[in-house]
Amino acid sequence: MSKKVVFIGPSGAGKTTLRKIFFEGENSTKLLEYALEPTFGEESLILRLPGINEDIGIFDLAGQENERWLNSSDNSIFYETKILIVVIDSTASSDNNIDFIRKVIDVRNKLTPKTRIFLLIHKIDLISQKKIRDVNSAISTILPKDNSIKYYFTSLKKKYFTQILSNFIEIMKSCFIDESSEEALLFNVIDESIKLINLISKEIVINKKDLHEKLNRPANLISHLIDNLILKGHLKQETVNKQDLISLTEKGKNYYKDIIESFSTVDLDSINSTADLSQFELEKEIPPIIGALIADKDGRNLLKIEIFENALEQFILKNDPSYAYNNKFDLDLIPMFISALEKFSLELNIQNLTGFGLKGTNLGMHIFSYDRLTVTVFLNPKVNIDPIAKKIENYFYNLFEEFETEFNLSLSTGQVDGLFPIMNLGRNWLEELNEYYNNLIINLEIYDLRSAQKLYSKIDELFERVKLKNVLTLERMKKLKVDLMKAILENDYQELKKIAQITQDLSVFYI
Repeated sequence: MSKKVVFIGPSGAGKTTLRKIFFEGENSTKLLEYALEPTFGEESLILRLPGINEDIGIFDLAGQENERWLNSSDNSIFYETKILIVVIDSTASSDNNIDFIRKVIDVRNKLTPKTRIFLLIHKIDLISQKKIRDVNSAISTILPKDNSIKYYFTSLKKKYFTQILSNFIEIMKSCFIDESSEEALLFNVIDESIKLINLISKEIVINKKDLHEKLNRPANLISHLIDNLILKGHLKQETVNKQDLISLTEKGKNYYKDIIESFSTVDLDSINSTADLSQFELEKEIPPIIGALIADKDGRNLLKIEIFENALEQFILKNDPSYAYNNKFDLDLIPMFISALEKFSLELNIQNLTGFGLKGTNLGMHIFSYDRLTVTVFLNPKVNIDPIAKKIENYFYNLFEEFETEFNLSLSTGQVDGLFPIMNLGRNWLEELNEYYNNLIINLEIYDLRSAQKLYSKIDELFERVKLKNVLTLERMKKLKVDLMKAILENDYQELKKIAQITQDLSVFYI
């Protein structure tokens, strides 16, 4: 078994239902209608992913035996766990839920500190918006300030189903992230580097051991960043009384001053907010490609291209869960963020960020790096950008060539008025690009997560049409859903197309 995923939570919270739906292909409507028998001991299954040569062991721990799992020698079940999925009932006592979460975190920290926790605050369709906000506030205060715990508000009701499917896909994909790889390092580098520099700047001088403990991140990641920053002359390390003391050099203070001051702690917290409050409303249809920001290498925004006026604000900012609480985020910070990423990546000898992407709950960002300019394209996070990435890259390459005089003037003078006519050209191009992408989807030439989610729901609804006597067909459909989850995890678009065709044939037969 390559990876290990463990479900734990109070009795009746919904662990087994979630497991059966997403890993065994059971019908969500039927499981909501009929209560399941309580789990006893542990139940397990193996999810085999031959395409990426990985197996995932899924363990479901009985809620009635949580005292056994958390307070006895049987807690060895948590050893070598990659992902811990904690399911709590949002309608239950907040004090009891918080006490349970703390116990799980304590056991994780003692036995398997590298395990990532995904907390599912379940059955939110049964509580009010005020209760949701209260729960969000209470839970966010007890979680450690690092990336090892992420939490979602979830429900299996139809209007939330697409979102919870997205959550499970993200959870399962995190099984395959190797935080020591260069790709994972690059993904974390800006967030981790800014936190590291902020902490050192705040402490002035800090013991290397304390630095690791306060950041609570993988030791190899922090050591790699420190070593490179020392090599570049931005940090210095001195041994005093057998302790390694880290501090910023004057060069480091000057180099990072503009970058660090651009991102307050509040801004970073809002960008990295883990609670997806936006899912409590019906999901708005986000176009495949929303827009793009063109900036110079210092992060100064030169031009904004959008599918319609204020599209970026509508889909990125106002859909962001932090927006309702903290309306301080400035869209112009994003190019500065990307500029900082480029600078930090150069510190790690990564020469070009073209093709690098960042994903969040409400948006995806894909970076295209040119000689003097950087383009950040904003897209629906469920879009498969690979088939159109070259098309986008070539468009901007040709655009910069066609309007070379105007861009050179903006770069040298800071005046951007001469670039404004490009906005309308860009809007027309975005409309054509979205139409082109949607046609690829319609014609089954490509598949993306949006399509896969709709397909999953379609198979689920198809259960309703199949008579109970067709047991073999029902079993076939359950297998289709499991295969669909595997195909999503493996990015196997050919398999997705095959499943779509089978589903279409079944749909016609059972009209």
